[in-house]
Amino acid sequence: MKKIWRKKVINQKLAKEIAVNLNIPNFLAEILVGRSIDTPSKVEKFLNPKIEHAENPYIFPDMKKASQRLAEAIMKGEIIGIFSDADADGITAAAIISNFIKDCGAEKNLIVRVPSRDKEGYGLTKDFIEEVRKKGGKLIITADCGIRNHEEIKYAKILGIDVIVCDHHHADYYLPQDAYAILHPITISEESSAKFLSGAGVSFELVAATRNELKKAGKELPRPRNYLDIVSIGTIGDMVPLIGDNRIFVKHGIENIRNGNGRLGLNTLIQKINIKKEKITSQDIQMRIVPRINSSGRAGRPEVSFRLLVEEDIRETEKISNEIEIMNSWRKEAVQNILEEIEFYGFIDEFSFSCVAWGKDWHEGVLGLVAAKILEKTGKPTCVISVREDIARGSLRSPEFLNIMGVLDKLSHLLLKYGGHSQAAGIALLPEKVQEFAESFESEVKKSLKNSIPQIILEFDQYLNLENVKLAELSQVLLLEPFGEGNPNPIFFAEGEIVESRLVGKDENILKMLAKTKDGFVEIVSFNNKIEPFLGRAKFLAKIRSSHWSDIGFEFELIEIQK
Repeated sequence: MKKIWRKKVINQKLAKEIAVNLNIPNFLAEILVGRSIDTPSKVEKFLNPKIEHAENPYIFPDMKKASQRLAEAIMKGEIIGIFSDADADGITAAAIISNFIKDCGAEKNLIVRVPSRDKEGYGLTKDFIEEVRKKGGKLIITADCGIRNHEEIKYAKILGIDVIVCDHHHADYYLPQDAYAILHPITISEESSAKFLSGAGVSFELVAATRNELKKAGKELPRPRNYLDIVSIGTIGDMVPLIGDNRIFVKHGIENIRNGNGRLGLNTLIQKINIKKEKITSQDIQMRIVPRINSSGRAGRPEVSFRLLVEEDIRETEKISNEIEIMNSWRKEAVQNILEEIEFYGFIDEFSFSCVAWGKDWHEGVLGLVAAKILEKTGKPTCVISVREDIARGSLRSPEFLNIMGVLDKLSHLLLKYGGHSQAAGIALLPEKVQEFAESFESEVKKSLKNSIPQIILEFDQYLNLENVKLAELSQVLLLEPFGEGNPNPIFFAEGEIVESRLVGKDENILKMLAKTKDGFVEIVSFNNKIEPFLGRAKFLAKIRSSHWSDIGFEFELIEIQK
């Protein structure tokens, strides 16, 4: 789809006042104002996020009840069950709670299940509830799941087991009535950035509040901020907005890693994949760490990544990191094989409003990645389904202009189970219903979009004539890190002279260019293999990002170019 370039409309007068007031470049002030960070105090808090600025955990109505129950279980030495989701957010959520309980000296009382979606599906299971019951447990905490497990939670209550739900996924029209306590952003009534917390963030809040309750009993306790490196992985991995509390947690989590205060397993993995720990960025986490943490879940062995985040023996973390690297290689190959099959069978139709593709025994762990790749290529809501003998499971991805859960709500009569977020979801259905679902999905998407796919508008933050800007000024854009959902890398419409241009990389599929600035040169990197090396004046759309390999610490990543 052709993209229209358009500059964001902002209050330039206000931006100029902030630039003068805080002595920052005008283009940086304009970016901030364009993101509604439009007063000196807001700018100061955004550029220097502090832990004490984070929301009080007790903003969750059930937090007092939940934290007191967990504190009681820890002090009495009760058996505690933790059941999580199988993705990076769920794995880290479980690791945060587990590490805290372990650091409180109650490790022997833990039963943790990080389920394989292939074998157990999504959400709390009666099988796990039975396991906890048989071992005498009276408390289960769900980590990044549970909000739609009405029947299972009722079953646990009948057995005398309290269930604390820590989740942030799309909820049903009513919450689980039999839960002992529900910690979910949907329960927060007032305006707060805590409404955007990931599953890892919600689990972190439970840990922080539980420490507060245990402190009253005079116990020596671990500091919750010690777990922020893990929180940052889950938060970035689940692509929740990096604003408010999420920004604070990720910023300090990255600092933990850079300072060598991160978990041993995470440090081992970072070393294994050759990232400079002291220069790690949110982009490194998003592009290189999260996919590896997720790879074990996609391979049906999510407990491997969980073990990495709780293990304290260096020899074990080395072994686990090697396992994860093998699974990550498998993940890449599996995705490519399915994409080739989808292409071969012609599932992608340029005239349709959506794409639904299915195949026999495709590995369910990589369906979301395949759907994301197709969405990136087509811009259309996409569902990729693996059909097995007795059940079909699918993963969906949707562009921002469509709430995929709203579509699934209207197709619930065709589904056995579904859940997720507005832009990402999972489904289960009978194999004989797949064709009908594909047709109904296309019809419902078309109806939701009113028979017209929206034109994609690519907004840029600022125009730059590179020859008028100093490198030190450009580098101040990095003050806006960590970048991610809700706080993306600023996009610039830049103009400049390309003085060097060459293909690099093992397969010579990366174009690296050098452009003049007022006091030096800046690199521009393009991963679009359709662009050939060239020299001369050019206008281009690009984003600034940190770079371990650049002498100046950053580079432009090309989006589109006009020669």
